[in-house]
Amino acid sequence: MVCIMKLRMKPEDFIVEEIIDFNKISGKKCYLYKLTKRNIECLKAFSYISKKFRIPLKDIGYCGLKDRHALTTQYISIPKKYGKLHLDEPNLKLDLVGESKFLLLGDLEGNRFTITVRGLKKDDIPKIKENLKYLHYGAPNYFDSQRFGSVFDRKFIAKEIIKGNYEEAVKIILTKYKKSEKKILKDLKRFINKNWGDWEKVWNYIKEKNIKARLYVNMVKELKKSNDYKKALSYVDDRLKKIFVAAYQSYLWNECVKELLKSYIPKEDRIYYEYEAGTLMFYKKIDNEIFETLKDKKFPTIAPDVEYKDSYKEIIDKILKREGLSMEDLNNIGDFGRFIYTERKILSIPKNLNIGEFEEDELNKGKYKITLSYELEKGSYATIIIKRAFLGVKTKKRFR
Repeated sequence: MVCIMKLRMKPEDFIVEEIIDFNKISGKKCYLYKLTKRNIECLKAFSYISKKFRIPLKDIGYCGLKDRHALTTQYISIPKKYGKLHLDEPNLKLDLVGESKFLLLGDLEGNRFTITVRGLKKDDIPKIKENLKYLHYGAPNYFDSQRFGSVFDRKFIAKEIIKGNYEEAVKIILTKYKKSEKKILKDLKRFINKNWGDWEKVWNYIKEKNIKARLYVNMVKELKKSNDYKKALSYVDDRLKKIFVAAYQSYLWNECVKELLKSYIPKEDRIYYEYEAGTLMFYKKIDNEIFETLKDKKFPTIAPDVEYKDSYKEIIDKILKREGLSMEDLNNIGDFGRFIYTERKILSIPKNLNIGEFEEDELNKGKYKITLSYELEKGSYATIIIKRAFLGVKTKKRFR
């Protein structure tokens, strides 16, 4: 029987603290604040601060977005002209810590995580201890589930657009939903799915239920008028477009790295993990010489009109062929966005790793918990390290 571990049973089980080099952000134009939030979405916290202190959102500088279902500490900058601010509410605190320049995404060095994993069975502790022995070797630096919130049934909106399947792309947007979505939108999407193509009927439903969600209203209104799925996609805002393109590009990167690792990791040391976008491959253990070869090695993201080394190109071409695409096809994304070239480390290696002791879990009678703390470079996912630490253990997340 597979052990089921429980993550994020309460926000304090997932603590995130930003790591910033204060020498690099020194300046005199802004006040620097420490923002502590509990179980609140980053953008909602920024919006609340903006409204409360009458500060335009564009004047709030930050280095990155943090998890919602967590206790997080990060830094924000606000121009001095708005005065010295302070906030002390149960789930949101804002404390002045000094002066700085205006913060940007590139100013983040990394994050420090303290994660408590619960609901562990006593019989599974030896297996977990064996996993933890090799945790200092890190894990493949995959993009994790948080990146793939727009993926349903392993279908990518960006891929459907590239292939010219505009109706399918629209159908994903208008009919697929997460459990966490508002009931009124879930009911709307169920209704659209049941009455697909009858846009007059769907439009009447929207009017009767007084639905105001702009994206869905505008798309259905366009479909009622023209039945043009490509035109309906023009109502997707730029933020969502970037999310859709980033999701598919991240998936392609994951697949490339998985393919690369197969040339280094023997079959007996591979273990696979199902996630929203497909399957990730981890190593149970890794030869020290291979680790030294890979630890600083990077792999590029896939973007058209880029000349790749032969070793990279071979893998990229293989993955694109598997997807039924060529490099040139990626240009078919049109005005929906673009594939951005960057290089990302192949491995995510935790620094200042500290592994606690197994203790009785006060929230799950008869089960055990353990707390891990470590630091990761910016852009790396803490949950990938947790997946590596608990290979063979199913995950149950309370907050999604």
